[in-house]
Amino acid sequence: MNTTPLLEIEHLTITFPTGSGPVDVVRDLSAVLDANRTLGVVGESGSGKSMTSLAIMGLLPSTARVSGSIRLNGQELVGKTDREFRTIRGEKVAMVFQDPLSSLNPYYTVGLQIEEAYRSHRGGSRRAARAVVLDALERVRIKDAARRIDHYPHQFSGGMRQRIMIAMALCLEPELLIADEPTTALDVTVQAQILDLLAELQQETGSGMIFITHDLAVVSQVAEDILVMKDGDVVERGTAEQIFSNPQAAYTRSLLDALPRIDDPFEELRGTAR
Repeated sequence: MNTTPLLEIEHLTITFPTGSGPVDVVRDLSAVLDANRTLGVVGESGSGKSMTSLAIMGLLPSTARVSGSIRLNGQELVGKTDREFRTIRGEKVAMVFQDPLSSLNPYYTVGLQIEEAYRSHRGGSRRAARAVVLDALERVRIKDAARRIDHYPHQFSGGMRQRIMIAMALCLEPELLIADEPTTALDVTVQAQILDLLAELQQETGSGMIFITHDLAVVSQVAEDILVMKDGDVVERGTAEQIFSNPQAAYTRSLLDALPRIDDPFEELRGTAR
């Protein structure tokens, strides 16, 4: 039996040069993720969440200095060249970004964009690739997918565009999916649909997932394990049950205190009055 975790991060530090000297945007981060589990990474803007995900994807700027270790199924990623990462991105690890409209090319149909991403890794004919793309769009519940495969990004709603990005990520069946604030720009109804969809697809494929968000209410619905980050540091880690029932860090408690409470309708007003 293979006991190697899907993802192992050890002592990851990401440093950028500035006019006043080097600045660590992530410091000494360690984490483990197994297949078919979800790790929630929570924190405010600038906490280092997205920088960590970009390091896993090999998408950090060339000015970034990375130390420590990132292993995907035992394969070391730190130190790989961009050319080496091209065989990993999409095939082994894929990412769903917060704003799908900025990630999709407005001049090409969504079907063609997913098809090109698929063929760049798997090759094959356009006809065969189109069949895979159509299946992927149907899996993420794009209605009338056979017709809408030839539509452009602006012809879809925000929630539908996010489904398209998930289809693009999953058509290569990656071992690890990174979802970076994938529901932030969506209303609560569509948000719930996307979370349910991600959970169902993960159950089908057995992939691991890193879910990045600033919203503890959202992460409570998807993650078994949680890292809480602040200013580049992990301030708390544990299972979702531990984090929500018995938070140890003051910052985690402040995030939990900020959640709306249905049992106290005047809490928001009191918070505003302080």
